[in-house]
Amino acid sequence: MGLVDDVIGALLIEVCLACILYGVTTLQTFIYYQNFPEDSRVLKGVVGSVWVMETLHTALCMEMVYTYSVTHFGDYDFLGNIYWGAGASILVGVFISAAVHAFYIRRVWIMSSGSIPVTAFITLLALCRFGCGLGSFILSLEITEWSPFRANVSPLVTIALGLGCAAAVDVLVALTLSFYIQRDRGKWESGTQESDSRIDTILIYAVNTGAITALSSILSVILFATQKKSLVFLGLVEIQSKLYANSFLGSLNVRAAARNIPSSNQYGTYEFTPRRAPIVRPPQFRTPGDTEFTIPRVAVHQQTVVMHDNGEVDVSDARSLRYKESYSEFGAADSMQAYSENSVKGELV
Repeated sequence: MGLVDDVIGALLIEVCLACILYGVTTLQTFIYYQNFPEDSRVLKGVVGSVWVMETLHTALCMEMVYTYSVTHFGDYDFLGNIYWGAGASILVGVFISAAVHAFYIRRVWIMSSGSIPVTAFITLLALCRFGCGLGSFILSLEITEWSPFRANVSPLVTIALGLGCAAAVDVLVALTLSFYIQRDRGKWESGTQESDSRIDTILIYAVNTGAITALSSILSVILFATQKKSLVFLGLVEIQSKLYANSFLGSLNVRAAARNIPSSNQYGTYEFTPRRAPIVRPPQFRTPGDTEFTIPRVAVHQQTVVMHDNGEVDVSDARSLRYKESYSEFGAADSMQAYSENSVKGELV
């Protein structure tokens, strides 16, 4: 049993975690389609494609673990073979990471105002990761046993170089987006605490997601090189695919969170006049029972924050409009007058 624990014990646990992350991916996909029906068809198609690939990837992971632990239960010799489902799941994960990287590179292109050096360098690293992923898949078909696969230099180069480039892309994308958002935040801020908190949320999310995927890539390379008798590296690679999908969907869904962060200063105080206004008598007809009446006012403040799918943030503040109710000299309620910039009779206050 020690051999089984060493080879597929950690892999089984990691695939279970990957299945949990797939549930999060499905939930985020549902939330996206519910909250952003106005997004372009291309972006909706990319989201749907990522979810379909994630579904296929999860099925391959489950089939791989089932084959190792159930179909060939007790067959210790089979544990040393590279099952085709392992290579297929890695191939699907390569396409998922490529789709996510393409989305982030597009954001970098837009946020950097079309900076060719920055975008080209990140694109080159992403292409290198994609090519090394394909190379690892081909090598898994040619070398059908884990022992020679781990001992061969070529798989080590393709895996180390591919995951290293993936980590570099994740870090560079996070740093680049953070730099341009921080540089241009003065164009979006309206001087309010709400605007600052929304932009800070976007910055923190960009840095954290890049750090998590980069860390998983580095750990996968270390485990592949050091844990020769375990498939723990393979399970971490499977989890990395889920992290990419969730970071992609989270970067889209965070737009809704940025719009709806509650704040005590976001809404004005509303005071409404009673349905029946009190009677205000002329001075010569007032009695000792009459009381002074303070005319209530309504102040409305509105702020709109919109984050587009390309990473641009628009913040606009509507100036406060104040309303007051006037009464005639003899106490009858005349009318509710709105004072606005476009009103001839009123004034903006």
